Amino acid sequence: MEYSAEFDREIEAIEETAIRLADAESGQRTGDDERNLLVAQLDHVLNTYPVSCDAVVRHIEEVKRIRRTRDHWSTASKHVATVHEAFLADICDDYRPTY
Repeated sequence: MEYSAEFDREIEAIEETAIRLADAESGQRTGDDERNLLVAQLDHVLNTYPVSCDAVVRHIEEVKRIRRTRDHWSTASKHVATVHEAFLADICDDYRPTY
């Protein structure tokens, strides 16, 4: 698929929700609100862009794993930014990562 700023923003929003969900789950909360929002965001992306569900779900799980395994947000945010760039490069034919 071709890169678009809108798709990039949608993926960033999904990443932010995935991070909040990982925080909720590690804080002994259920994260129901975050989970419901994530499902809605995923549904929107899958119905709007030609991207596979498996690819987006794998990306979400990777972002959650990064957040859960990093003690400092600054370290986690840099890693998430790198994974974000790699995801876009993998999905979008004309995207050139800047990492």
